[in-house]
Amino acid sequence: MWPGKCDFKKLNIDMTSAPCIHSVKATAMATVRCLKPRRFRRVKRLYTGQTTVEFALICLPFFALLFAIIDYAQIYFYENALQNAMREAARFATAGSIIQATNPNGTPAYETNNGLVVPKAIASQYGNPEASRNECIRDWFLSNCVITIPMTNITIVSAPTLPGVQPTVATNSLGKLSLLTTNGGTPNKGPGAANDYEQVSAIYNINTITPLFTYLGGYSRQGNSSYPVYVTAIVKNEPALLNFEHTAIYTNEP
Repeated sequence: MWPGKCDFKKLNIDMTSAPCIHSVKATAMATVRCLKPRRFRRVKRLYTGQTTVEFALICLPFFALLFAIIDYAQIYFYENALQNAMREAARFATAGSIIQATNPNGTPAYETNNGLVVPKAIASQYGNPEASRNECIRDWFLSNCVITIPMTNITIVSAPTLPGVQPTVATNSLGKLSLLTTNGGTPNKGPGAANDYEQVSAIYNINTITPLFTYLGGYSRQGNSSYPVYVTAIVKNEPALLNFEHTAIYTNEP
């Protein structure tokens, strides 16, 4: 109903009592559909492709850095483990020590050599009745190392020198000092005798994930998937009376 102007006299209606009301028919207006945002959908697809490209560009250096951190961590761990074993082995070697065997009742075993009672060494791993001092040093290295490496990776050499004269050394292919004899020749195999300089060395190859450690700290990469961790120490034997049987180097010992 819509109030408006009307002839109150013809309708016989009191003007002061009622308004003029017309009936209006309600009609529904047609709805116009909005246009689809095609341009915005295309822009969204473009942004999706950009995200994929950005991820592809970022993931390569990210994972390379992540695996490099893992490689560095394991190299650091193995080097510290080898260094700790090297310190113990060098201290053991310079004192002219051997790993003493024990009797069945658990007491230390002794033997007599040339009328001298000396500690008896542990049994050899290479078929000899006793382990040589060279083998005892390597066994001591392994017993103080938290990782297992082949015994053949531990080498011991010695060289005599004059009293008060420093040992002759050179830099090897791994960037570490290498012991030489006084005339510059090849040192002798084994720990040597009293007052001789001896060098204990160990190497362990680590399989790395990334090829980023081609050169680090003077080391050169060995092969395609291994990195050499090399530790060494040069010490001087104390002037102790060493058992000749323990200082011998057996021919079948590697």
